[in-house]
Amino acid sequence: MDVVLKQDVAGLGKAGDLVKVKDGYARNYLIPRGLAVPATEGALRQRRTLKDAQQKKELRIKAEAEKHADKLRGKTLVFHAKTGNGRIFGSITSQDIAKKIQSEFKIPVDKRRVLLSENLKQLGAHTVEIQLHPEVRVEVIIDIQPEGGQ
Repeated sequence: MDVVLKQDVAGLGKAGDLVKVKDGYARNYLIPRGLAVPATEGALRQRRTLKDAQQKKELRIKAEAEKHADKLRGKTLVFHAKTGNGRIFGSITSQDIAKKIQSEFKIPVDKRRVLLSENLKQLGAHTVEIQLHPEVRVEVIIDIQPEGGQ
């Protein structure tokens, strides 16, 4: 029996997928639990509509991420930190970088999307990659300067 999944089902497929399953599995498990509906003409038409809407949404999100990437490309973010012996006290974290981007450029960036292998603890310029979308990445320069002109 062909069914259209309404929710993700482990080992079977994702929501909106058209899958072929045994009749008993569909009638006794998937359909009563609301995980799937029989693949009627109306269900298939609704599936196509949802897929089209999802594709349009993905394209819009990617275009917005590319626009934000163009805004950030080549920009330098300056941080001031207390120093001693050429090193800073504490460190500049991905959360600090995300907050600075959000405050200066009004671009929402999650701290998990700032790709740092480790926190920045040295004075000077550092290149950091930021992932705005799974397919859109941009590099910014983080310039750490001593606080108070030391």
